Amino acid sequence: MRIQVIATGSTKLERFFRKWGVSFLINNDILFDTFGKSSVLNSQFKKLSIDVSRIKYIIISHDDWDHISGLWNILERNKNVTVYICPNFNQKIKKKINSYGAKTVEVMDFQKISEGVYSTGEMLCNSEGRIIYEQSLILKNRNGQAIITGCAHPGIVSIIEEIRSKFKDSICLLIGGMHLKDKDKNETNEVVSKLRKYNIAKIAPMHCTGRYATRLMEKELKDNFVRIKQGDVINI
Repeated sequence: MRIQVIATGSTKLERFFRKWGVSFLINNDILFDTFGKSSVLNSQFKKLSIDVSRIKYIIISHDDWDHISGLWNILERNKNVTVYICPNFNQKIKKKINSYGAKTVEVMDFQKISEGVYSTGEMLCNSEGRIIYEQSLILKNRNGQAIITGCAHPGIVSIIEEIRSKFKDSICLLIGGMHLKDKDKNETNEVVSKLRKYNIAKIAPMHCTGRYATRLMEKELKDNFVRIKQGDVINI
């Protein structure tokens, strides 16, 4: 399977200009998240010669602006897609997706999307009084499984444990936002220590993982750490 990083934003400056979020293309027809700025996503599609009409499935991890903003322009250009969302997404967003004529699937539990591609289903995060519903993506083949996260609000360790309760395969890749940017150093140290114990072949932290956590992973994980930028391709 082929994973391409279409767009990613990780710094405070990028967030200020709304160049913030993530978007991944799996093979040629599955898009996971749609970044926080439509113009950036469109520019990347053009730069990377991505044909939007070939996209069949769009999985939105959660309904924050930095993961859904590019969706509307895609739906204007390609209505023959199925959009996978969490059941508890904002109702206005659900209605807006439906208004474009795209098919919508609400994913409550583990669900197969296509051959070797699965959603974790909706997972809950209750942080400082804010409830966030989020799904992550699993890619499975003979080499093991890859896990792709949007922000990992429910906790990256909790997400991995949920997936391991379903699939026992080794993890060949963990990539995406891990939402450690606002955690204190002790909590971050604990999370990275737990990640080491999973013996994940490659870990590529992005987006909201945070500078301290990313540097710590690079130090502690050594050859298992991968630094990713826009346009990069990982084959699993």
